[in-house]
Amino acid sequence: MRIIVVCLLVLFTAALADPPWTPNVRAADCGDTINEGESCIAADGDFVYCISNTNERNRLAVIPYGRSTDGGATWTTTWWKDPTAPNTWHTDPVLLVDDTGYVHMFIQYSTSVIRHYLSTDHGSTWCDTTDVSTTGSVDKPWGCIGNNDIYMAWQDVGSSAGIYFARSTDGGRSWTNRRIDSNNTGITGICCSPSGIIYLMNRNWGDDGVLFTRSTDRGATFAPWLTITTGCTYTSGYGDRAPLPSIAAPTDSNVVITWVDDRYGNWDVLYVRSTDGGATWSSLAQLCDSTAGGQCKGWVTADPFGGLHFLWYHTPSWPTSASSWWSVRYRHSDDYGATFSPSIRLTDTVFRSPVSFIGEYHVMVTDDEYVRAVWADGRGTTDLDLYFAQARLDQIGIEENPFRVVRQSRVWVEAPATARGAVPVRFGLRGPARAGLSVYDALGRCLKTIDLGVRSPGTHLAAIPDLGAAGTIFIRLEADEVATARTTLLP
Repeated sequence: MRIIVVCLLVLFTAALADPPWTPNVRAADCGDTINEGESCIAADGDFVYCISNTNERNRLAVIPYGRSTDGGATWTTTWWKDPTAPNTWHTDPVLLVDDTGYVHMFIQYSTSVIRHYLSTDHGSTWCDTTDVSTTGSVDKPWGCIGNNDIYMAWQDVGSSAGIYFARSTDGGRSWTNRRIDSNNTGITGICCSPSGIIYLMNRNWGDDGVLFTRSTDRGATFAPWLTITTGCTYTSGYGDRAPLPSIAAPTDSNVVITWVDDRYGNWDVLYVRSTDGGATWSSLAQLCDSTAGGQCKGWVTADPFGGLHFLWYHTPSWPTSASSWWSVRYRHSDDYGATFSPSIRLTDTVFRSPVSFIGEYHVMVTDDEYVRAVWADGRGTTDLDLYFAQARLDQIGIEENPFRVVRQSRVWVEAPATARGAVPVRFGLRGPARAGLSVYDALGRCLKTIDLGVRSPGTHLAAIPDLGAAGTIFIRLEADEVATARTTLLP
């Protein structure tokens, strides 16, 4: 009887994702014969979108596209196809949502075409199509949006090898692109800081290094490349075949980069961080709190309040094989990557992969309320399927006290979890700074700004006056760096 009870407990435990991650939902259901590969997700309130390529992309002229209108609870799936595409090869998909709610889809066809599609009706139909790149041997495009400009970066490994950059200032209807580095190739990562600084990195093939540059003029010019580290190593195996990098900038000066590396004997997700806009970088560190087995497909994203969110695939076995059990794990940081929460599991089961290629990237996105993730998952035993989960930002790392504490590297702010009328605020500074408070509602609209003047180091008190409304508000402290707190106003 004791053995039975233990077994039941193990099965029950394995069927739950760690709180606050929701039960997993199948996001793009293309049947049980197609293996979904690398995937991307984008969101605009209750509208959530996902896309992936397939392992069968060399013979199927389709790409799985999922759309949810109820915050990811239910999904509709389309076998999306461009009848004018130059060949069947639909791969390396990217989804972005701009400030107007328009959805931007990018798909790479074979090795010469990166095509952009625009939807102005929440991903229902696609009204404009343009080519971002039409020549060369392109690979691994990635994009970001800053001040409603759209930026793309990718590598070319053909006769015009190098790193390429493209920009659209009219919602993707036209593009300018150019080679910004003719000496290096490798998988790129690109992001924008809150004010629109473009941060670009490259996991270089030439010297097995991680390179970095940035642009402060919307991509017109880029700073000289800086080599952050060399000596990166990677060997593909069952489940993974690329040292995928990612990059995020929660503030204008704080930047975090991750990539997959096996210099320590097995796959690990390594990271470095900068607190001065990329001028200097920390030493290498391992993101995963368990380094046994294999960790791969790491991803980092920043939420609007400066928090960092990380995911990666984990298996306890090494070397990996068809019998390896996989899960997707998650960590967060409230101090720009200086420290991390313990990792938790966002998959509500472990799974094996029926094929050796689980896709090279799977990502997370955030808004002012949720962190959302999508990934390829072999729990169906016959193929890889796309799954979705989300977690509320106010439930991540929350402490059991009246205040939601988020302490950043130099500033922090506290507010009660609930309040009526005026909201008391405590904040702290580690150095003298001019401070100010901004209050936003759940839609991101600014409700109130308060100039607190120049304050000395230490703890200070302030108050948000009665706003005369109920609902969730976000309190943003700006004082050299940024910290946020969340409060629910009671009627």
